[in-house]
Amino acid sequence: MRAAIPSCVTAAGVGLLAVTACGCRPRAQSTEVRVSAPTAGPMLAAPPGPRHAAPPRVLSRALTVGDVARHYVLVVPAGLDRGRRYPVVLSFHGDGGDGEGMRRHAPFEAASGDSALLAYPDGLGRVWDLETLAGNHDIAFVEALLDDVARDFPVDRAQVFATGYSSGGFFASVLACHRSSLVRAIASNAGGAPYHQAEAWPNGFPKCPGEAPVAAMALHGEDDLGVTLDSGRFTAEYWAYIDGCDMGEMETTAYPECRAYRGCKPGKDVVFCRIPRLGHSVWEHATEASYRFFLREGMTP
Repeated sequence: MRAAIPSCVTAAGVGLLAVTACGCRPRAQSTEVRVSAPTAGPMLAAPPGPRHAAPPRVLSRALTVGDVARHYVLVVPAGLDRGRRYPVVLSFHGDGGDGEGMRRHAPFEAASGDSALLAYPDGLGRVWDLETLAGNHDIAFVEALLDDVARDFPVDRAQVFATGYSSGGFFASVLACHRSSLVRAIASNAGGAPYHQAEAWPNGFPKCPGEAPVAAMALHGEDDLGVTLDSGRFTAEYWAYIDGCDMGEMETTAYPECRAYRGCKPGKDVVFCRIPRLGHSVWEHATEASYRFFLREGMTP
């Protein structure tokens, strides 16, 4: 079944949410979290990617997945060096959008420069499938897309990252949930955690078959009335639990808006960015902060 964002997180003014294997329901406030200075250098302090020596190549590409034509925009560094392998960043649009619109709205190449290949996929019907548990066509599309890129360009398959806005942020979490070994880290903007999954973790959080820890960043506006702040907070709590983080302690980062959980598994950090005066949109520093996060996680064995 193809679905938009669940109604329980799109209604304005709802209380804190818990997302269980059965769906969404109100839940009690989170326990108090201690915030302290970082112990090993500020999170997100890795340098951004090198600037563009020349404008990148922007390609419109098509492939067939299960007899269905699918499309995506691929941004290739102008000075591509075929003697090295490049990370791939997947950027998923929100409901009603498309890959090119996502690129205009939140151009990731402004942060990555010439250091990564960037793919902006189109969802069927301009939405993403967030609920199909087996045989999800959009997950199959992402797998085929990565194979398609790797056929023509030098790709580092151990350095695949996913980001998204709104329903695209939800889908980044769904992808990481169902294909934990496919993505190294995700960043969700105004999105949420997986829901309606067949299994559950011991604390009741939704669980995908074979799900494993994945580094995650949740970025959310305090004034978001489309997908409320509670959804972003829960996204961070969800991945912090799975990644074995200390749920009761966070540390500051190079961005005042962002806090990182302590005690996470190596290379499986979790960051929550709470953005003042931001509605249902992408934070102006989101691509830079997300790429710095991706670089940090990618450098951890």
